[in-house]
Amino acid sequence: MHLQIKITNKQSIYLEIADKIESFIRLGVFKENEKLPSCRKLGMELNVNPNTIERAYSLLEERNVVYTIPKKGIFVCPKNEDHIFLEEVTNTLMHIKEAGMQREELLQLVEQVYSEEEYDRN
Repeated sequence: MHLQIKITNKQSIYLEIADKIESFIRLGVFKENEKLPSCRKLGMELNVNPNTIERAYSLLEERNVVYTIPKKGIFVCPKNEDHIFLEEVTNTLMHIKEAGMQREELLQLVEQVYSEEEYDRN
């Protein structure tokens, strides 16, 4: 499979590659437990140093997006519901922040929701 990753140089190359691969995984381009291209192969496709790809894969492993099987390769982690939920919450919070809501306003809203929940239980 040939990946189309456009390097924009707005951030570190390895970060751009990691983010793009993660979005490909979310979109279903790569499936659970599917093997990703080797560092050397992807480096050649993208015309970047294989060490850059290795760094991107390491970051994805830290994010629990991929896992390594020594001498076999890098594979897409199976999604668990907790990971999907946290990802959705994080994306929602980023949108709220980008929309201009202040931290204090958001915290007040969270407190209000949790207070109403306690009230409903009693």
